[in-house]
Amino acid sequence: MHCRNRIVHAAALAVILLAALVPIGCRSTTASGLPRHIRTVEVHIFQNKTMYNSIEAWVTRDIIDRINADPVVRVTSRNGDALITGEILAVNRRTLRETTINEPGTVLITIDARFSFYDNIERRYIIEDMRVRSTETGMSPGIYEASRDESSEEGQRGAAKQIAAEIVRRTIGMW
Repeated sequence: MHCRNRIVHAAALAVILLAALVPIGCRSTTASGLPRHIRTVEVHIFQNKTMYNSIEAWVTRDIIDRINADPVVRVTSRNGDALITGEILAVNRRTLRETTINEPGTVLITIDARFSFYDNIERRYIIEDMRVRSTETGMSPGIYEASRDESSEEGQRGAAKQIAAEIVRRTIGMW
């Protein structure tokens, strides 16, 4: 009986060790966590559904710069392993502080966007039509001081950098 218990325990231990060695899932990933077959990403210029000129170019440029900072993945102009597309839905302006003469002093610019991340190799959406807002990162670079003659464009550029960071985090960095 004693010998039989040892055999049962040894068999149970062997099963546990074997289970620990079997990889979970069948997808292979890179250091960034993306599926291994994604090495290049195409980024189409975002569509602009707002009245703010150039905001789509700033967001697209910032996404490209952030992806190119990744040591594994590179942006390509065509035939990428994956594709990021999107649109700027709204640019919002909110006064955080007024001056003593009731004019905007500190102003926050936020951007609402929708984007998709498509795997061209496996022909499937990894992310489809996800909505994001520039303030989701917890940073506030979309703030400008109107009372110090800072321009609204400075707030827009800050918000563009912020939403680009959020989109790249959710695509390249989410894995």
